[in-house]
Amino acid sequence: MLIDAVVIILRETLEAAILIGILISISNSVSIKPYWLFLSLTCGIFSAVGYAASLGSISTWFDYVGQEVVNASIQYLIYGCLLATAVLTANSNLRLTFSLKLAMASAATLAMIREGSEIIIFFTGFLSKEHIMAEALTSGFIGLTIGMSVGALCYFSIIACPRKTRMKVQITLLSFIAAGMVAQATQLLIQADWLPSTGQLWDSTGILSEQSTVGQLAYATFGYEATPTPVEVYTYLIALLLIPTAIAISFYRSSPPGNPPLSLEKRNQRP
Repeated sequence: MLIDAVVIILRETLEAAILIGILISISNSVSIKPYWLFLSLTCGIFSAVGYAASLGSISTWFDYVGQEVVNASIQYLIYGCLLATAVLTANSNLRLTFSLKLAMASAATLAMIREGSEIIIFFTGFLSKEHIMAEALTSGFIGLTIGMSVGALCYFSIIACPRKTRMKVQITLLSFIAAGMVAQATQLLIQADWLPSTGQLWDSTGILSEQSTVGQLAYATFGYEATPTPVEVYTYLIALLLIPTAIAISFYRSSPPGNPPLSLEKRNQRP
């Protein structure tokens, strides 16, 4: 078994699996049938294949930093979808159900494109190494299975939460995952010299190294960086705080005087 293959595939699978687990739990909580998931997974897989096949030409864009810029753009788009999902989940307007399904489906599709293309590119590197291709596929399948199991565990753990706290858990997890994606996108743009790199704020390598298995999984899930720059920290905090701020604004704007709106959670508790 190739341990590196297990870790790499697990790292690429984990973020998408946890994200999809959270989105399915939201769909369940608001009584939306998960048909949107099958469509988004299908579109995501085919788009990931196309993206991986086109990566050679994409890499030459923007003075040969096209891959970093496009991947960062996908991460920012996912953040926008998760921001919309969080706001719509906290909103009590039944007419916004379609918008919520669209936001969740778009987030899942983009996540599949981003992570799926990385997995395809990884296995492409073994095409010329037929003697270990079978072992790489087996090891990758183990990593994929572990990642999907973690996603399923996340889903069932959220569903097991009391209804009074379930939505808070969902939005909190979405906020941290979304902020982690912004952190990853910012790192990519720094690597591409599209954002300034002004030195590190701290170094937590001694506590948790990015090269360790746990460090790689923490990066994949929450955008962990052992030596973050000020730009990375500021964008992470802004992205993290923007979601509850947007939710508070949506509540304020939709609330008639003296009659605050019910959340989706409370609305679903009505007889």
